[in-house]
Amino acid sequence: MPYDKRMCPGRCNQPYRDAVDFYDQAVIAYEEARAAWRFPLRYPAKPVPPAPPDVRLYLGDPVWHPGCAQRIHAALRELDDLASQAQAEVDGHRDAGARYGRTGVTAKTHAGSPSPVTDLLDQLYGDLIAVEDPWRRARGYQARPQRTRGGSARRASIAFLLDELDLILEDPWSVDFGRSVLAWQHRLRALTKSDPAARRSPIRCPRCKEVARLWLQDDGYYKCGTCEKLMSQSEHDRELFEQSEQEAHTS
Repeated sequence: MPYDKRMCPGRCNQPYRDAVDFYDQAVIAYEEARAAWRFPLRYPAKPVPPAPPDVRLYLGDPVWHPGCAQRIHAALRELDDLASQAQAEVDGHRDAGARYGRTGVTAKTHAGSPSPVTDLLDQLYGDLIAVEDPWRRARGYQARPQRTRGGSARRASIAFLLDELDLILEDPWSVDFGRSVLAWQHRLRALTKSDPAARRSPIRCPRCKEVARLWLQDDGYYKCGTCEKLMSQSEHDRELFEQSEQEAHTS
């Protein structure tokens, strides 16, 4: 069963994709069982075909469902804060290591290999300008000003993309970009998981209804600090989307 081409490519349709995949596997199993059903005395129950999936499908408008577009906006806005926090932690450790030795006196600095975090943030900037540059050309804008890679350049690129994001997300080309933004958010949140603000979820616990009491644990599960309910990442993301959608409809 092919996916509906009109569907939003975001996480809102993960239950739909899972249901379609499960249905496809069930159809294969049914066809195999029907082919083997040749001896009624041995196999009296005739195989029953599976029912088509009955899961809500969220359509793109025109590409992304509004709830997922809102999530991409929020994720892109958060990227610079997460990146700045990751870099600040690296710089802090580097400064501490350069200034203090085992005896507490000033230690000599030695040239070492580049920081993996710095390399990662450089990769983030590369991904951002890989979208900014072709979008500027497509819209007939002035070419991106030459910038020295670093925090200022990253912030300038994110600011430009945020200003253009509504238009970008209307283009079919934005599917990879939207997924990349969400992936970077997840990656940087994991990198900065020592920060309590990055580990706390803003959603309402579906069991006890308390707000902002779900915390990301080291095992990847969210746990409610009030009722101790556990939620996987996919369950959390689904609940986040549904609550965001409800708030959008009631506001």
